[in-house]
Order: sequence, then structure tokens, then C-alpha cells
Amino acid sequence: MLFHTWEFIGFYIVVYFLYLNVSHKLQNRMLLIASYFFYSSWDWRYLSLLIVSTTVDYFCGLKIQNTELKKDKKKFVGISIFVNLSILGIFKYFNFFADNFQALMKPFGIMVHPYFLDVALPLGISFYTFQTMSYSIDVYRGKLKAAENYLDFALYVSFFPQLIAGPIERGIRLLPQILNERKLNSETIYKGVYLFLWGFFLKVFIADNLAKIADPIFENYTAYNGINILIAVYAFSVQIYCDFAGYSFMAIGLGLTMGIQLMENFKRPYFSKNISDFWRRWHISLSSWFRDYMFSPFYIYLSGLKIFKKLSLKARHGIVFFTALLATEYLLGMWHGAGWNFGFFGIYHGFMIGVYYWISRYWDKLNKFLQIFLTFQIAALGWLIFRSNSLEQAFNMFLSLINNFGSLFDATNLDSLIKVLAFSLILFLVQVFQEIKNDTFVVLRLPLFFRYALLSSLLLLTAMFGNFGGQPFIYFQF
Repeated sequence: MLFHTWEFIGFYIVVYFLYLNVSHKLQNRMLLIASYFFYSSWDWRYLSLLIVSTTVDYFCGLKIQNTELKKDKKKFVGISIFVNLSILGIFKYFNFFADNFQALMKPFGIMVHPYFLDVALPLGISFYTFQTMSYSIDVYRGKLKAAENYLDFALYVSFFPQLIAGPIERGIRLLPQILNERKLNSETIYKGVYLFLWGFFLKVFIADNLAKIADPIFENYTAYNGINILIAVYAFSVQIYCDFAGYSFMAIGLGLTMGIQLMENFKRPYFSKNISDFWRRWHISLSSWFRDYMFSPFYIYLSGLKIFKKLSLKARHGIVFFTALLATEYLLGMWHGAGWNFGFFGIYHGFMIGVYYWISRYWDKLNKFLQIFLTFQIAALGWLIFRSNSLEQAFNMFLSLINNFGSLFDATNLDSLIKVLAFSLILFLVQVFQEIKNDTFVVLRLPLFFRYALLSSLLLLTAMFGNFGGQPFIYFQF
């Protein structure tokens, strides 16, 4: 069930009616059943993986909390990490590694015939495995008490608005909201409905229409010149934001209507002044996850190695920081998919972040609008790598931008560019005001006439030009 379909709307109306008319305990049980039903509607067979991950981390959390010896605590947090990464590795990366091992052996004259899994990628697997792992790690670190009730913990893992594509929640934020009675008020519901409608608009009106411009060029790039590719890259840059942020806004909005506040996942990333700031605003739940559970501990570990202790403090920090950064960004890239282009996407961003810190004393003196413009270009080039089906495609498309640019004044190119600008206009105007006020809900603080005029325009544009073909969200494939 996609959020932007009548099927989901009907499902949610039934769930919400029941939610408003039962006690807190029954709310949790009903939401768990609804979440499992929601997930099973995609493929009921993969519900078993969700339950395995839930069960392992529930018992590991209790064992970590109730065990006195630190080595035993480490054992159980290790079990949690091992099981979750094994589930993720087998179903997401098994074929990738098997295929690359086969290619690696071929030049040596060794023909291997590995077994390949003929299964679809389970929806949401990258999201809920990271969510359950963070829970076990936080219990181990003493930041969180283990959940006593299995069913409440299962709801934490499977809460349907954010189950498939995040935000990747932390136990320290979401579990208390599940365990404690939730109180609804008109303001929270109003904000929730607004966020859902805004996300719906981003997905159906902007993202799915821009896909019609970007997809044909990326799928048949050899038939197009550089200016076509540049327009496609810009179209995809807006598309992927509106597609993924649209899902996040809808998920957060659904949560708010039930009195549950999910974490902010996007904060106007294309207004970032540098690429490091971009990753503090883009997919915040994932980038902060890698910061807290990968980069920071790995940096501390490397800093303690004897090989680096002989260096000066400045040299040690530089080498360790850059090594930890590249490793983290590479894994962050690979999180998105089993392909070398995703790994290189991560390396590219890690390198760019490192370059920024190296030249920050000069960069930060630039005009802020120039900083925003240049940061967007850096991010857009990253999306070229990300959207390509292979590194070879990304390289050839990049060469076309240099060697075979073509003319912008071709009628077809102008038409495509005008469409990109037209579909992006309302997004740009709204986010300018949001950025100035640093307020996601600035629209709701406008005078009544302007507020309803804007909301009516969003609904009208969506009804007239929205793509209601049930296009899946991009991040469902991850």
C-alpha cells in the first residue's frame, strides 16, 4: 500500500477510527496488528524477517541490561549486530558479492559458478535492521532501558508510517512515546494533516512528473547530449528530494495525527552552504546514525592505535578523521544499494567533505548565495553517480557534459528546462520562507487568507497535474 493511493487512505481511516476509540494499551496492540498487516500487503513472507530481527533485539536488550559482566554485555550486543547485518547482507548483498567474486576469478582462469538468490529485496530491510541495532547499542551504552513488553517493542520496530522508508528512529525517542499514554490536540493533528498533504504534493505533483523528464535520459543516455543530461541531473536532484522527503513528511504527518512525533528527516538540504552541512540536512536519521554508530567509534578506535600515536596531534587528527570519514561515507553509500556506483557515491561525498574542511577558511568567506549554488552543483554531480546504473554510465554521462554539451536553445531542451523550473517553483518559494524563518511550519503561521490560498493551490495543482499512477517511492528499493 502506497501512501498516495486510495487503498492506503481507506486503510488509514479504519485504523484511525479504531485508534481514537480504544485505550492506550489497545491502541498499541491495534497499531502492531495494523503495522504487520501493512507490511504483509507487500509480501507476507518477509514478515518473518521483521519478526526475527524484533525477537533477537528484544531478548538481546534484556540480556544486555540484566547482565553484570561487560564481556557478556558485549557478547549480546555482538549477537544483535551479527544477526541484523547477516539478514541485511544475505538478502541485499549476497548476489552482489557472488557476482563480483565470479568476475574476480575469471582473469585467473578460474571458473566459479556461485549460487544466486532468486528473491526480491524485502521492503524496509535497510531501515528496520538499523533501527533495531541502534536500540541494542543504546541499551549497551546505558542510554536506554530495555523494553520489558515484547509487543510494545515490536511496535517500536514496525510502526507502519516509518517502517518502509524511515525516518530511522532511535529507541530513546520513539519507545517512550509508545510506552506512555499519548494525548492528541487540534494543533498537533492540524500539523500532521498539513505535513501529509505537503508530502503528497511533493511526491505526486513534483517528483513523479519530473521522473518523466529524468528517467528516459538516464535509461538511454547514449542518445542524448550534455545539455539533455544536465537537465536530467537537475530534474532528478529535485525529484529524489521530493520523492524521499515527500515520504518522510507523510510519515511524520501520520505519526503526529496519532500523537507520535517522528524525527525530522529533511531540513531544506538544497539551501546548505557546504557539502558537510548538506549531510546534516539530508536524510538526517541515516546520516546521524552513521555519525553516532560508525564514524565516532571508528574515529576513537583509530586514534588509539599505536601507529598514529607517534604523529603530531594535528597530523593524527587529519589522517584519522579522513580515514574514518571515507570509510563511513563508503558504507553510507553502499547502504543505498548493492552496486559499485553507490559505493563511489559515498566515496565522492566523503572526499568532498574532506576537501571542504581543508579549504573551509576560504570557502566560508564566499558570498552565501554562491556557497549555496556551488553546494547544489556538488550534490547534483553526486546524484548523477547515484542515479546511473553503473560507474561506466556515470563516467560516460559526465564526459558528455564536457565534450558534447549541445545547445540550450533547442526547443525540446527549453521545454524540459521550463518544466523543471515550473514544477519546482512552489517548492522553492515555500522553502525560501521556511529557511528565512528556520521554521518548517511557517506556512501555518501565515494570515488565514494566504494560508488557505496556498493549501487550495496545492490541492488544485495536484488534482489537475498530479501523477496518480501509483509510482513507488525511490527509497523502497533500498
